[in-house]
Amino acid sequence: MGSVAALPFFMSMLGNLIGGTLSDRLVVRYGKRRGRVYPAALSLAASAALLLAMTAAHRKTSIVVLSSLGFGVADLMLPIAWAVCLDIGRANAGLVTGAMNTAGQLGGFVCSVGFGYAVTATGSYNVPVWVIAALLMTSAYLFTRIDPEETLEL
Repeated sequence: MGSVAALPFFMSMLGNLIGGTLSDRLVVRYGKRRGRVYPAALSLAASAALLLAMTAAHRKTSIVVLSSLGFGVADLMLPIAWAVCLDIGRANAGLVTGAMNTAGQLGGFVCSVGFGYAVTATGSYNVPVWVIAALLMTSAYLFTRIDPEETLEL
């Protein structure tokens, strides 16, 4: 069970490495908009789809595989999110990355606590996963609204 439990985290590591490398190569070839925004938005949307598929799965093996792929695909966008903070923050990149990290940690806390309450209230793990999938899709849309060519003025 130990190696199976490590699979989502291994996939997350791969997602981070692949996402950063892919984004940098796409930026060189197609510019910041295509190299940063599109891969991140696609990874968020794909992660939402994998989570939805996971809620429809009934076999433990399928759930492990789908959740592991979901982790890996979602983490494709993490190095891109940090790069976008540097792109738009420029001289204020520390402030922008700090704001992003604070919002992410707050969201993670609320999601963790809310997940437990939602499972208790509904008796199902599916409902909170559906909410997370909807939030991922919202994030994918919002990421398409970012212009990494535009410097944030503070």
